[in-house]
Amino acid sequence: MASSPHSSSLFHHLLVFFLLLAAATAFPVTSEFELGIQKRIHFRVYFHETFIGPNNTTVTVVNMSLPYTFGNIEIYDTVLRVGPDESSTFLGRVQGAGFHVSMQEEVMLVPLVLVFTAGKFVNSTLTVIGRLDASGNSERAIVGGTGVFQYAWGKLVTETVTSSVAKLVVAYDVYVVYYNDLHHSAIA
Repeated sequence: MASSPHSSSLFHHLLVFFLLLAAATAFPVTSEFELGIQKRIHFRVYFHETFIGPNNTTVTVVNMSLPYTFGNIEIYDTVLRVGPDESSTFLGRVQGAGFHVSMQEEVMLVPLVLVFTAGKFVNSTLTVIGRLDASGNSERAIVGGTGVFQYAWGKLVTETVTSSVAKLVVAYDVYVVYYNDLHHSAIA
């Protein structure tokens, strides 16, 4: 009984898979690291969002046109500043999305990244995710970071400062635990 080209191909793929699996388990490449010094910090920064005009920072990419906003998706790339005033020192950007996830109330699931391009935390990021309701005030989880904020965790508390048809300013109170001075060593 001759084998079909299909079963022969499947055999070769399985053979390669198991050979690679055997090689990976026979010669593991791992490393050990120590987290270093744990640091805790609290700071306040301001999210500046613009809805209208040439400097618009938010775009609706899915508009379900329902009587409610369920299913809508917005993408944003907003400005992060030291203070609530538009002329305060620029720190970086807040980049993320808003997913309208409730059929009963105005609620969004908001994953975002604070990208620091200036100031004390330059070349660092904080990754945040959580729920935002219509009040604009929320508490969300910090789930990671890069640069200064390696292995970060904590919370981001938001409070609406000003809100209009054209602009939104939100205070971000950042409570973060992170580690510096990571030490790596290879294990043979």
